[in-house]
Amino acid sequence: MNFPFFIAKRYFSTQKDSNFVHIISWVSLVGVAIGTAALILVLSVFNGFEDLILSMYNSFDSHLKITATHGKVFNPNNVEFSDDRIASKTFVLEEKGLLKYQEKEFIATVKGVSKQYRTQTTFDSLLIAGDYIDDYENNNVAVVGNGVAYYLSMGIGTMFEQLQVFVPNRNTKTLLNPATAFKQGSVLPVGVFSVQAEIDEQYIITPLAFIQNLASRDSLVSAVEIILTDSEKMLEVQQILKQQLGDGFVVKNRLEQQEFLYKILNTEKLAVFLILAFIMIIATFNIVGALSMLMLDKKKDISTLKSLGATQNAVQKIFFNKSMLTIIAGTALGLFVGLSIAYLQQTFGFISMGGGSFVVNAYPVAIKFADVLLVSSTVFVIGLVASWYPAKLLSKKLF
Repeated sequence: MNFPFFIAKRYFSTQKDSNFVHIISWVSLVGVAIGTAALILVLSVFNGFEDLILSMYNSFDSHLKITATHGKVFNPNNVEFSDDRIASKTFVLEEKGLLKYQEKEFIATVKGVSKQYRTQTTFDSLLIAGDYIDDYENNNVAVVGNGVAYYLSMGIGTMFEQLQVFVPNRNTKTLLNPATAFKQGSVLPVGVFSVQAEIDEQYIITPLAFIQNLASRDSLVSAVEIILTDSEKMLEVQQILKQQLGDGFVVKNRLEQQEFLYKILNTEKLAVFLILAFIMIIATFNIVGALSMLMLDKKKDISTLKSLGATQNAVQKIFFNKSMLTIIAGTALGLFVGLSIAYLQQTFGFISMGGGSFVVNAYPVAIKFADVLLVSSTVFVIGLVASWYPAKLLSKKLF
């Protein structure tokens, strides 16, 4: 029988009287539980918002994107690659242009796309007004971002008026003459889409042929966007395409296409976790205080154990084990409460985001096993240190 653990378990399980020391011990346990539950809930809500934001971007971005290493455009007929897991590919040409709608002007990116783009990105789910460009036989149509529509005062009632598009004239020898420095085209805005403000304020979508003709880039594209049958194989297919295409092309996955966004999200999550972990460290002072008071309260027990032949190391283990039982019980209780609330919110969404025009009505929640493991390990390590030091220090003084 493990004698120190047996005594520690007795001390832990008999905390049922009104002794002030026992009350402090229970307060410590509840404090650990609340801190653990808070960590789980905050990280789960953060995961929910992260998944929500990334799902919006993923509805606009492809799994893989091929661009030229040198230069802006290339002929897609000269690009040879294949893999059975490629579901579809879209040819894309992006050009910066000046947009003029009635009396207002705005600089945006004109993104010309081939026919596959609609189904490849489930673009219909992004439309908030009007139709998609494929619903019209004419190439001179466009779907504009919600932010672009706002800056150009392009209301739904006035949407079907010509939008002037100006792009640099690549064939001119001088840019000093405005009449020849830019090429002008006209498109009919037939719809408005919304993803995120960063995209909505930057893009308009047109047929590929329109921007190729306007920018004098016949048969040229700036990227090939690829959708896979299984997104889990994205990194594997990326490496295969890199080998097939060589150094002349760059193959980016979704994470690399929005690298800055992913870095921000990961940094924010780390910052939130460190702040909560620091609060948890402060909360463990209750553990230190409770253990110290318990050891002082059990001075007679320590003397008895000493007379029965117990060593200083055995006494230290008794109180260390008792403190760790409090940590483990508090962590288990906190995980149960935190995961239960997170599950109920994920299932029923009973905590709403209040008034306002939000993408979702309730706080999004996503429970990840890695976070549960991280929280459990963090609380355990903090509790380990908070239990070991006072147990060692006071056992020397009281033994």
